[in-house]
Amino acid sequence: MRPGIAERLWEASRLEFSQRGYHGARVQGIARRAGCNVALLYRHWSSKKALYLEVLRSVWQGKLSEIMSLMDQGRGAPAVVSAYVDTNMRDPVGSQILVREFLDGGPFLSQIVAADPSLVEPVRRAARALSDGERALRPGVDGMLAVISIGALAALVSSAHEATRLLLSEPVAAETWRRHLNDLLLHGVLPCPPAAPS
Repeated sequence: MRPGIAERLWEASRLEFSQRGYHGARVQGIARRAGCNVALLYRHWSSKKALYLEVLRSVWQGKLSEIMSLMDQGRGAPAVVSAYVDTNMRDPVGSQILVREFLDGGPFLSQIVAADPSLVEPVRRAARALSDGERALRPGVDGMLAVISIGALAALVSSAHEATRLLLSEPVAAETWRRHLNDLLLHGVLPCPPAAPS
């Protein structure tokens, strides 16, 4: 059974915004992807901006909700990193929407957060969780900067994992990417130096 027009427009807009960003996306392209005309899009959303704000808010809230749920299944940095990596790998289209928004300087995300400041609380909660338990952040690492870096890298890798095929001799499975990114974010690229004698 073919999904309704609103659902088709929603999925088409996610794809269009993920591939072209807000400024490059065209309502004609969204309508064409959905197999309808532009008038039907405007029947559901008043403008491209209104549609983009709704898509962006949905991606942001959906990802953070899933991250919080996954994070609650563990403790400390391993739980936070896994939650961000797993959530972003499950929705590469949403991740790419966020990456494009961040590359544009976050103008629309800023509007969404200004209208509802509570949308930042899950990020703060994740930053606090990084310091929870035995496997917490090393001293001197800022929790908020760490969460922003973890989230950004997870979104970038999940949205670009298909594009890396041209750089690799053979395709890498999503699960391999997930394990690699999880390990890299938790342990870095260099072995830990030996502890200095006291």
